[in-house]
Amino acid sequence: MAAAPVARLESWKQIAAYLKRSVRTVRRWERDEGLPVHRHMHRSLASVFALRSEIDAWRSSATRGPQRYPAGAREPESIAVLPFANLCAEAQANAYFVDGLTEEVATTLSRLSGLRVIARSSAAALRDTRHGAPAIARQLGVRYLLLGSVRRDGGQLRISAQLVDAAHDRQLWGESFTGALQDVFTFQERLAGLIVTALKVHLTPGETRQLAERDIPSVAAYEYYLRARHAAWRWRRDSIEQSLGLLQEGLRLVGDNARLYAALGFAHLQLREAGIDLSEAPLREAERCVTRVLELAPDSAAGLQLRGWLHYSRGRVQEAVRDLKAALTREPHNADTLLLLCNCYLISGQVAAARPLLATLQAVDPLTPITRCMPAFADIMSGNLAAALSPYRLMLDMDPGNPMARLFCIWVLLLNGRRAAARSLLSGFPRVTRSTLPARMAHFLVRAAATGRRTGRLSVTAELAAAARATDLFPRFLAQAFALARRREPALRWLQIAIERGFINYPFLARHDPCFRTLRADPGFRALLSVVRERWRHFET
Repeated sequence: MAAAPVARLESWKQIAAYLKRSVRTVRRWERDEGLPVHRHMHRSLASVFALRSEIDAWRSSATRGPQRYPAGAREPESIAVLPFANLCAEAQANAYFVDGLTEEVATTLSRLSGLRVIARSSAAALRDTRHGAPAIARQLGVRYLLLGSVRRDGGQLRISAQLVDAAHDRQLWGESFTGALQDVFTFQERLAGLIVTALKVHLTPGETRQLAERDIPSVAAYEYYLRARHAAWRWRRDSIEQSLGLLQEGLRLVGDNARLYAALGFAHLQLREAGIDLSEAPLREAERCVTRVLELAPDSAAGLQLRGWLHYSRGRVQEAVRDLKAALTREPHNADTLLLLCNCYLISGQVAAARPLLATLQAVDPLTPITRCMPAFADIMSGNLAAALSPYRLMLDMDPGNPMARLFCIWVLLLNGRRAAARSLLSGFPRVTRSTLPARMAHFLVRAAATGRRTGRLSVTAELAAAARATDLFPRFLAQAFALARRREPALRWLQIAIERGFINYPFLARHDPCFRTLRADPGFRALLSVVRERWRHFET
């Protein structure tokens, strides 16, 4: 039997051999044509690797061109705001400010219906890239790039920016703004105005007002906000708690403020998302925040998104969908809103409603691992299990240290009956992640699949049970695991919890999920399915 081809190519020589070209040619393709080649961190610049799946996709797109937007939709002008260069004298101390300023510019532009703006996570993936503008734009699926730098020295600020038409590899304009730190809002407004003028973006009266609005009136409070966002991205207890403290300081400084309350609510929910606090406390705090946001700004996209996330966290998926759809009417290209709404549709068995949103999500956030595999999740939910193998493996290859990525990949392997491959992948958990909840869930799934008809001890730890009661994902995994192990009662018990948490994809449970094959004639399973079927049939998209 022939050996399976390796997923990674570990040198320029291997990449060149795979493409049947010289090393010189593939280096040029990387520089000018966007050939997806990655650098090993903390090793020499010459130390590279590539993923066969990404190269295959790149080679295919070179002949057909990628479809990055729903068929039939009129695509708006597209732009990526690349991470601004940090030229501050104290670069590390000001990293939060430079990164935050970059994101603020992108966020301001993303609120305009006539622009498609690449999400922060995908733009950040190309930080320090050596690719030329055409290759970067091709990789992100955009026409225009905004490049810039920030130099901060005490209370003085200098921001330089240039807008590049990557399709023709030419600079449309370059500007520098110099002044006091207090002028930062004016700089942002002028920068957005220059882009709108250059790209001839038509603004509604509301969008014109938005560009001139200052959501946080104080520069000092704005700095607290930027510090808090930077800290929260680390997803650790200490950093999230630091974020909460900074946002409270900002509120003490300016009083009630919708944007600060929205950020505070998101930080509280991150405590649950990160598995740090699975109690009701973060939900209660987030609910207080969302109430204040919508009192202060009833049409706030951030407030509606926050309330949608809160509904989802409580298993109220129908209510979550309503709020997330409303948020999208205000910010149609918000990647976080799109991702959560797609997930809500998929777990509710509304795959057709999710498909066009998935296309938009991939258009605005093409390089984030979870975004890359979301269409594969839609395939799973509609019964095409084999189609998900490659995308989930790609997600793991893109982010090999992420325990959730490895868990998802193991789950997909088990759905496809590839138990030996799942066991092999289980052994690859990095040492620092082996005690995490995703690693424990992966171990539980693999062990359950191996148990089958044999008698074996299969118990859920208190920590795993607590996590499962707080989401729709983990109780579903536990139900599938017990079903694989032929343990009827706990399988039905955890499935009921998953249903209560919002998983009502009737077609998947009734026909497609191989884990429940032996339970489909069981009266208890059929009773649960009758509940799911009614909720699924009456779900509003």
